Amino acid sequence: MKNLLLIFILTMFAGNLFGQDSEPTEKKFQNTLRYNISNPAIFGIKNIIFGYERVLKKNRSFSIDIGLNQLPGFNSEGNNSQNESLVLLRGGKNRGVHFSADYRFYLKSENKFDAPRGVYIGPYYSFNSFDKSKNWQLTSDNFEGEVGTELGFRIHTIGAELGYQFKLSKRFMLDFVLFGPGVGIYKSKVDFESTLDPDDEALILQKINDLLSEKIPGFNTIVDGSGFENTGIANVTGLGYRFMINVGYRF
Repeated sequence: MKNLLLIFILTMFAGNLFGQDSEPTEKKFQNTLRYNISNPAIFGIKNIIFGYERVLKKNRSFSIDIGLNQLPGFNSEGNNSQNESLVLLRGGKNRGVHFSADYRFYLKSENKFDAPRGVYIGPYYSFNSFDKSKNWQLTSDNFEGEVGTELGFRIHTIGAELGYQFKLSKRFMLDFVLFGPGVGIYKSKVDFESTLDPDDEALILQKINDLLSEKIPGFNTIVDGSGFENTGIANVTGLGYRFMINVGYRF
């Protein structure tokens, strides 16, 4: 009887041990749908970008982002100072699109958990397109009245990124792209709706360059300090950058 009791106790004890090992593990979600919360904070609420990340292996994933974006508004809109020969008027068209993709390697040496959690590195590609139309009040020796301008800005960037993804809860993640140097190809175009003297064109072009420099980090580096020297199309190769904060839902 004592032996049977001992066997029974040992069996129950062993069952509990193996039962703990065999408890179901947390379900692994391979997909994450995310929303970019940094672009609206930096460039305005009309910048709406959604993304999708798919886990391919334990430490690898692929993701894409797509959405609408805009160039930020200029601070001097509606500044009708009588001392200025060039005044930027309110209103105008402002629209754009964004697309980007990256391939992420979640570092085994730095992370305790499988993707998509922890430190990651990888290559990325991004494309941004902006179209902005503005009206100006110009007063000069050769012209007095309103002038319309059409600004087109296209940016292709290829680079490498460093990021970190936190697990907020079972299904919610917070994703930081912290550092993303790259090489960008910038194509810009400025058209005038009126025929102007070259000096008047240069005045407006320099003003546009100054306003963009105030709003876009690194813009002076992009154009190498020269700005928009003339109308037409200009291609410039320069340093790009990538910074994003996303909140994601796993499924």
